[in-house]
Amino acid sequence: MKKDMYRQQAANLKYWTDCWQTYNPLSEQMTETDLVAFWNRRSGDFAEKIRSPKSQKRSRDNIGFLEANGVRFAGAKVLDIGCGPGSLSLPLARAGAKVTGLDISAGMLARLREAAEKEKLAVRTIECSWWNADIDELGLRGKFDLVIGSMTPAIKDHETFEKMMACSKKHCFYIGSLPGTGAPVSQDLLKNISRSPGPRRSAMGMVFPFMYLYLKGYHPEVKITGRKWTEDLPWAEAAGHAIDILSHDQKVTDAAKRKIRAYYKAAAVDGICRFTNEMLLALMVWRVDT
Repeated sequence: MKKDMYRQQAANLKYWTDCWQTYNPLSEQMTETDLVAFWNRRSGDFAEKIRSPKSQKRSRDNIGFLEANGVRFAGAKVLDIGCGPGSLSLPLARAGAKVTGLDISAGMLARLREAAEKEKLAVRTIECSWWNADIDELGLRGKFDLVIGSMTPAIKDHETFEKMMACSKKHCFYIGSLPGTGAPVSQDLLKNISRSPGPRRSAMGMVFPFMYLYLKGYHPEVKITGRKWTEDLPWAEAAGHAIDILSHDQKVTDAAKRKIRAYYKAAAVDGICRFTNEMLLALMVWRVDT
């Protein structure tokens, strides 16, 4: 009976990893060079957003969730994969952790270092692609008390997820999205412009990582939370963002780009597009040593 149970467990895991690879990859249409350019362009916006009161409250809530589940920060070694400008790296360093921020974007890391140096925080940075990172050459395997993957395309499949866990000797923390609603203008745009008839696939979703852990016998603590915000953008900037986002999933032709720009220009009021965004997020923490 036990052999049959283990055989079925292995089969379930194989089916799930194949499904994850097939249906939820980060698109091969966007190369790592394109991703670097994409995140470098957005580094200034992201650095500004994490200083907002709402963003800082979310960071405090996330840290509170970790503390409630036994994570301690004073003197802890933390690896933040896809750290961006430091939405979690900075508050964790303020709490006494020794943080390593890893990101593919030099622009994001420059913003993080600037903020850390200003406050004299214990943050070091590594600029590399997590997809191709050799954690043994980098000296990362099993070195951290906490490893984070928060809303990052760095974790795109079970291999990059396993690599994340391999760097931890205690806790892992993952934040991913759940199905929700987006801006009406962009949703309508996707229906008219995108080649994909269904919803856009996300490389940062929660369902695949959670089920992968469950099938391996882990029982993570989970918290689901909602987020809603309004954003005003000049139509040209909004069109540029839409093109970048669509490029993650498919090749955007010059003709499609012209159509996107015309769409946003027509949708704008006094040159501005207003987006009401809504997102469901799931927070998940677990121990790799149990």
